[in-house]
Amino acid sequence: MCLGLCTNRFNPFKSFAALYSCWLVILTVYNLLPKMCMRPEFLVLSTIILGSNSPGQNINVFIQLLIYELKQLWSFGALTYDVLRKQFFFYEGSFDVDYQ
Repeated sequence: MCLGLCTNRFNPFKSFAALYSCWLVILTVYNLLPKMCMRPEFLVLSTIILGSNSPGQNINVFIQLLIYELKQLWSFGALTYDVLRKQFFFYEGSFDVDYQ
């Protein structure tokens, strides 16, 4: 399974002069067809970071729980449903973190 982790900032009050902003951390599943992987129904909102400035290098603090849960998923596996075959299977994958 190939996942992409993206962040994006927006201001909920529509004023860029405001001192308040939100950072969204979104997981994208790249194993889907190219026309499907960026559709909203296949994006996973994993974390919302609230604050007055960018998390910068401290983003690791906010996504620690996400990384822990992904490691659990890949270490122990998970019961997964295959839509095409219409049956459950036990997913066991590998985990590799690549920071760029």
